[in-house]
Amino acid sequence: MNKRFSLEAVIDYVGYADCYSGHGHAFVDPKVVACIRFGVPVTYKETVRDIIDLIIEDIDNQIDPIEWLDENLTIEEKDQIADLLTDDNIREAIRALIPKDVKDSDPFFEETYELDNDLVEYPLLIGYIHVWREE
Repeated sequence: MNKRFSLEAVIDYVGYADCYSGHGHAFVDPKVVACIRFGVPVTYKETVRDIIDLIIEDIDNQIDPIEWLDENLTIEEKDQIADLLTDDNIREAIRALIPKDVKDSDPFFEETYELDNDLVEYPLLIGYIHVWREE
């Protein structure tokens, strides 16, 4: 039986990493079978396109980005999920978070902040791509 899977993006936190309390899956819906974490530095001046491109680049640069949450997934199902994680599908999942009338060239953040140019560490936008099982 060929199972179907879908992607859903979640923005969990924007700020400094030392203030982030984490993201656990203890109470997540059992239909969420895998999770891909991303974390990108931000200046609060990025456009929607900038943020999406940064997230895709972050995921593409990870050696093993998929955290498997369902230990009963078959090799074939894992392959289906891996094949689903294309740049276009990730872009579509992230874009689904953003109102349709917002253009890729529009600012991602509603408010901008002046950050010190000498910062050693920039704030992070942290989120996840959840893989849902559709029966």
